[in-house]
Amino acid sequence: MTEPQYRHVLVPLDGSDFAAAAVRAARALAERFGADLGAVSVAESPGDVEKLRSHAADALGLASTEDERVSVVVGDDPAAAIGRLVAELESCLVCLSTHGHGRFTGAVIGSVARSLLEGTRQPIVAVGPSADRPRETVPKPPAPLSVPGMVACVDGSPTSETVIPTAIDWAAALGMSVTIATVAEPIPPPVRPDVPWRRSHGPDEDADVYVQRLGERWAGAAVPVDTHVVYDPIGPGQGIQAYQDQEPTGLIAVTTHARTGLRRVVLGAGAADMVHWSRTPALVIPLSDR
Repeated sequence: MTEPQYRHVLVPLDGSDFAAAAVRAARALAERFGADLGAVSVAESPGDVEKLRSHAADALGLASTEDERVSVVVGDDPAAAIGRLVAELESCLVCLSTHGHGRFTGAVIGSVARSLLEGTRQPIVAVGPSADRPRETVPKPPAPLSVPGMVACVDGSPTSETVIPTAIDWAAALGMSVTIATVAEPIPPPVRPDVPWRRSHGPDEDADVYVQRLGERWAGAAVPVDTHVVYDPIGPGQGIQAYQDQEPTGLIAVTTHARTGLRRVVLGAGAADMVHWSRTPALVIPLSDR
């Protein structure tokens, strides 16, 4: 396993306050990685360039709209334009706002997320509507990365468990511990021991035994690893949020499928739910479907 290293952290901005809400998390990530923080916007016409430059400079707290950390390009394909900049910068982490409703939404933001996850298979950091928005959420979320703990979210499937090694690498780089957590529907155990649990969400087995097994598997990791089961009757997102209200976290980590053949990103319902409800940003890790 290798700790992630980045020279640039890039925030896609489209002139909206919603997109700009990702700047605080991006700044915290840039500080931790010792990276340069920049913003990129795509203008539909040359007449929109200065307005977007001004908005981006304000969002980054820069004195000049001509600062090289602000990039505005004109084009009709935002994802391609931003993707080219990411490729040019190399070693670049994208941190962006998302609604997290089963897919990344927004004309610019959705396209960028889809393009990056499909094209590079590199993680991105997504800031959902409940995360890092002090004026909009109650209770007030913690400052980005201020809590030295990451939650690696699993659901009982082998694919979800692939989040764990990447979460551990990131935790080592950011000075965090990792809690392997699952959100399970609270139901009585089956009458027969050889029958699955048949939950609407969560592992189809004893959830406590499941996470304990994962905790034992990763006990020798480079960072402290703990486990937790959240029993919530509604769903993974509400369960993660309820857990965070009791035990604040710095990041959550989830997996997603990037399907190049269909030109789309499918963020599983449980993962999308957690991104949407999480009090903190989410590390979204693409999986190969091959």
